[in-house]
Amino acid sequence: MPFSFNLISLGCPKNQVDSEVMFTRLKTSGVEFTYNLDDCDVCVINTCGFIEAARKESIDAIMEVVIRKREEGRPKYIVVTGCLVNNNLKSLKDELPEVDLFLPTFDEDKIVSGLGIIANQDLKPCENFNREHFNLKKTAYVKISEGCDKTCSFCTIPSIRGSYKSKSIEEIKSEALYLAQTGVKELIIISQDTSYYGLDLNIQNGLYKLLKELVKIKGIDWIRLLYLYPSKRLFNADLISLMKNEEKILKYIDMPIQHISGNVLKLMKRGETKGNIIELIQKLKNNIRDVALRTSLIAGFPGETDKDFEELLGFIKDVKFDNLGVFKYSDERGAASFKYPGKLKAGIRNERYKILMETQRNLLPEILHKHVGRTYNAIVDRVSNRTVKARTYFQSPDIDGCTYLYLEGIKDEHLDGHGGLVPVNILKFKDYDLYANYK
Repeated sequence: MPFSFNLISLGCPKNQVDSEVMFTRLKTSGVEFTYNLDDCDVCVINTCGFIEAARKESIDAIMEVVIRKREEGRPKYIVVTGCLVNNNLKSLKDELPEVDLFLPTFDEDKIVSGLGIIANQDLKPCENFNREHFNLKKTAYVKISEGCDKTCSFCTIPSIRGSYKSKSIEEIKSEALYLAQTGVKELIIISQDTSYYGLDLNIQNGLYKLLKELVKIKGIDWIRLLYLYPSKRLFNADLISLMKNEEKILKYIDMPIQHISGNVLKLMKRGETKGNIIELIQKLKNNIRDVALRTSLIAGFPGETDKDFEELLGFIKDVKFDNLGVFKYSDERGAASFKYPGKLKAGIRNERYKILMETQRNLLPEILHKHVGRTYNAIVDRVSNRTVKARTYFQSPDIDGCTYLYLEGIKDEHLDGHGGLVPVNILKFKDYDLYANYK
């Protein structure tokens, strides 16, 4: 029987891209992929180590596979990669002797040679491979950089993934061209701070220049931007104008602000003020018609007072973000905030998290009602016997709601759509999701 592998990918889209790289390298080297964990020779687990909840999920996944190996002898080999390994290699080796190979982030390219050694397999080296992509047939993530140069007090990404390193425009464009040839219609541009792209290479206006090249690629209909730092300097007139006028670049901006209180922003070492953030949001709304804004917040940061929290609540009610996510503050050893005084009890953090989420939920009828009766292009993610799951420009996969289509009157050729997109008329909404007819 052929030598086979199974892969478990955890964490954020950036981690998913790393998993796709390893997946493709192994397949190109002659290792056969299997969905069945019980049948595989090797299980690769790509972990996340960003916050405590992610680390727990990663450890739980590793332990489940370790127990299978102990009790059933399958898989024969375990490979653990990703962020969890970077800062915990020694302790992981000590506590998990059943794991045959640990690969820190940036060593994913050694997956083939490392596996060949531990499994005594003659695996052919892979060169000039093109990355496959998971989950969504018509959508793929494109990671444009590694690491981060920010010094946010709550974050350990710089210690895990190092300083900011942009890929070259030609490398990114080459990857995007290949993805377009495989049928991808939507590129989702990701990095730890997408707006910073190119500054480490002394490319001024780097994101603008990169996007100008990507929009030229035939077959790509949508380009979605995630994780743009709220900097007035980086959100300049050129970038805003391009987003406004270029049809392929979605009017969707994921801009994690984390908080709005000046006191908390200072404690977080975010480098932006409340005034700057509000001014930028207003500029985006004024200049980009129907722009969809998404943000993420941290609830219960050390030193967050009742007044700070009320200020954040008022801000959410005023802005009415189209999509919003909230994280409960996680005390991360190695982050500057770990040593901060004024830590809030878990009960307070949980309560503030619930209030923020409930506030956003209560705003949804007003936010979503504006779409009812309107027609949008949508990209089809999944077709089942009874439903079609799709997304409009203001819906990013996994983190936002989606649009469900009624199947009556829809033919298979409609689902492929012109250029991969289908026109839909929004009929109603429920919770975070929309329901529509094929137009």
